Amino acid sequence: EREGVRLIIGKGGMGPATLEAFRDLGGAYLAIVGGAAALETTWIEQIEDIDMDDLHPESLWRFRIRDFGPLLVGMDSHGGSLFANVQDAVAARRDAVLASIGASE
Repeated sequence: EREGVRLIIGKGGMGPATLEAFRDLGGAYLAIVGGAAALETTWIEQIEDIDMDDLHPESLWRFRIRDFGPLLVGMDSHGGSLFANVQDAVAARRDAVLASIGASE
């Protein structure tokens, strides 16, 4: 809220507190394809700022970009979470799938 951030781009989603903040503040989490960093770096025109650089790969970077995407809305301002939906679907089918291949926990 303090920084005015409305969009976060990443690959793995974020937790329930962040989802709630997106709902409260009108933000979203945009997922990018993991493993495609070589392609994604071609979209960067300029690095404008790096904050918390002591965190190395987890630092906050601000880029000027061109032709960026496609991106997938993974978490939205209405409380929807693609990541939670997938986890719920997997949990609902897990026991049946394990039983179908003769495996169990």
